[in-house]
Amino acid sequence: MMYKNNFVVVVKCNGRILRERNGNVMLPFGSEYSILLKNLDSRRAVVKVDVDGENVLDNDRIIVPAYNTVELKGKMKSGKVRHTFKFIEKTEEISNHRGDRADDGLIRVECWFEKPPVTWIYYQEPLYQFPVQPLVKRSGGDYWSSSEMTTGGMIGASNVNFCCNVSASASTGKDGITVQGSKTNQDFSYDTVGALETSSHVIVIQLRGFSKKNRVTRPVTVRTRFRCPTCGRRSKSFAKWCHNCGTNLEL
Repeated sequence: MMYKNNFVVVVKCNGRILRERNGNVMLPFGSEYSILLKNLDSRRAVVKVDVDGENVLDNDRIIVPAYNTVELKGKMKSGKVRHTFKFIEKTEEISNHRGDRADDGLIRVECWFEKPPVTWIYYQEPLYQFPVQPLVKRSGGDYWSSSEMTTGGMIGASNVNFCCNVSASASTGKDGITVQGSKTNQDFSYDTVGALETSSHVIVIQLRGFSKKNRVTRPVTVRTRFRCPTCGRRSKSFAKWCHNCGTNLEL
């Protein structure tokens, strides 16, 4: 999971939260996954989601309410999601047919928060109106809102990594891509938000099916415990170094 400016992006597989390290999430080829968007702010957020460089919201955006979550199960078309996200290996045959793209394997989430509400103070004498802030018209726009939202506290707070991007050199362009998976049923409806802040916040996650030169055989979740390749000891799920010999346990 990745966190920035009161917004969390989580990749889930088989209902479990996948671990993120240095912007990378490891899962086997052929796995279906979903993208969980968590808004920890008191304002609503409007979110754009790109996968493999393509907007998966039908060139639109979705609303994530304050202190709430929206789980995107797959690519949306006209407010409906009918197939899940599926991560597959980008073979030579696939590369020859569709080509290699710089954004292959990347999940890019960009969010905008609503501007803070305006408070007005009225004085009887003299008859002037003094706004605490300049008046903001509520003209943010109409965006998709999910009916499958859940409430709750912060997800896995102890395992949150405070980073927002993945370096361009981390992407080989020859790992995996996202395609249409099995059938699902998720509907969105239109809703209205107020004026949005001009600045946005971007989180990027790289999906990987290889760990160094080895294939990933099972999803690496936040509870996965690693065995040290040097001494064989198992470490806690959040450990980056072997507690016994000091070997780095980064994927």
